[in-house]
Amino acid sequence: MSTPAEQIALACRGLATYGLGSEIGGHVSMRDPDSDTFWMNVLDKTFEEITPADVVRIDFDGNQVDGDRTISLGADFHQGIYAERDDVHAIVHTHGPWITALCAMNRPPKTYHNLASFFAGETAMCPDDDFESVGPALGDNHTLLIPFHGAICVHEDLGQAVSLMVTLEYAAELDVRITPTGAPDMPEEMIGRVKDLVTRANYLTHTWGLVQRKARNAMAAAGEDLGELVAS
Repeated sequence: MSTPAEQIALACRGLATYGLGSEIGGHVSMRDPDSDTFWMNVLDKTFEEITPADVVRIDFDGNQVDGDRTISLGADFHQGIYAERDDVHAIVHTHGPWITALCAMNRPPKTYHNLASFFAGETAMCPDDDFESVGPALGDNHTLLIPFHGAICVHEDLGQAVSLMVTLEYAAELDVRITPTGAPDMPEEMIGRVKDLVTRANYLTHTWGLVQRKARNAMAAAGEDLGELVAS
């Protein structure tokens, strides 16, 4: 069984293959089930560079339990979400280009595709960029958009949270591209049925498998030693 650091590193590498981590910024975390701490990647490396050695454990006061690496100030909202949501065990935050473009519109994504149905009725908008606003604004939703910034996806499972994020980037691209055409989005009466269909098809689980394969293939193509990242 892989460690939290290995799982987070693999998730970061996978997100990078979708163009969600080529710049500094963005973070992936997992709650430690046995303490008020969580694991998160450091700030001074991009997702496409992260290894298990670049994942640190942080307590709910924002202190690193082990090591002295540079971590994002955004660690504050991770601990805030974990403190408020016992059901959340993984958090993914990115500044995907299409997600960021959608965030500039200050609204949830429109449902232009069956996969966008995952976000219908389960996406909240943060009122501002203040870390203290994130937890309360998220509420019981699995996705939060931060105006002029990026997005947060949460779940009880890391793979599902990652899959929501890559799916959100796709839905955001469709939204930004299609909205100017004036095309109608999915009728309200269809959304629930379509969401049930893609959920029963285990789309997010299959997507997590794809994310992991893409991460490993990218590392192999770069001549990197897969090492600890081969375990899922």
